[in-house]
Amino acid sequence: MSKPFSFISLLFLGIVLISSCDESAGGSLLPRHSGESGEVLLVMDERRWLGPEGDSLRTILEQYVPQLPQTESMFSLLQFSQAEMSGLLRQHRNIIEIEIGPDAEGQNKVTLLKDKWSKDQLVFRAYASSAEEWFKLIEKEFPRVVSMINDKETSRLQKNYLRNGNKELQAKAKSKFGINMLIPLDTEIAVETDNFLWIKRERVKYLGNSAHDITQGFFIYRYPYHGQVDFDHDVLLVKRDSVLKKYVPGPERGTYMSTEYRYPPGSRNITIDEKLAVYTQGLWRTENYFMGGPFRRIATTSEAGNEMVVVSGFAFAPKFDKREYVRELDAVIASVKFEKIEQVASN
Repeated sequence: MSKPFSFISLLFLGIVLISSCDESAGGSLLPRHSGESGEVLLVMDERRWLGPEGDSLRTILEQYVPQLPQTESMFSLLQFSQAEMSGLLRQHRNIIEIEIGPDAEGQNKVTLLKDKWSKDQLVFRAYASSAEEWFKLIEKEFPRVVSMINDKETSRLQKNYLRNGNKELQAKAKSKFGINMLIPLDTEIAVETDNFLWIKRERVKYLGNSAHDITQGFFIYRYPYHGQVDFDHDVLLVKRDSVLKKYVPGPERGTYMSTEYRYPPGSRNITIDEKLAVYTQGLWRTENYFMGGPFRRIATTSEAGNEMVVVSGFAFAPKFDKREYVRELDAVIASVKFEKIEQVASN
């Protein structure tokens, strides 16, 4: 399993900008951005693209997403020369323009322009006076470029869920667990108890002439908080497995969801509303049945501090890449905020 990269933590901790110029003078008159989620359009001389300079870009932009069943690159890359850039291509959601050589407009820097040619667009411009300076620049600045693109993709999803969310289920999460969170519109309740809520999302995607089901789900559950030990990685996983065994059955008798330990999940500490939380990336499996996929999870204490509250998402898409489905899970999980106690009491 590949080493986790740093962008996920930045969904919760924020982004450090390189430099930013807002050139969205057209405001709402700008067209909507084009391209698919996770795509990055690179404007770069083909000779450089096919040489070591392009190799260095691919090394950082095609890192593997951690904790997926198959290896998948972080981004899908599209390369064009400056002469090939048409009006439509300029509207792409994520653009990186690269100029290397003594005639570069700038000297060894990266700039960011927001909403240059379309709404909610990122346009980076990277300048280096030589190949040697380019390699220094990419090592120094491009980890932040990666973080900003990933953060922007998450933000775009969240804006969509904010406009087109399931208000009824959002209200239920608030009243039942004291949390504000974005929930996609095309969702419904699969299982509900006093301390557990399973929200399911079912879609159909075609491969050739065949239709295939895409399943996503979100679990919200709580249990008494006993102390700092409840934040331990292994303790959280044991509790997760007990909850899933009880509430998430598989397709046949005696089958149920659990955690895949042959590829151990990875956790890191984050903060939510200035409180300690644990973010986990891992794989799930179905005991006694051949089903599995990726999951993402956060766990923290309630606003009152007397309960652990867990929000987890999973994806099942056996015929398709999982990267964008996991990005959707993260967009929901990263939106979690707690209602203040006085607000909860007044509901």
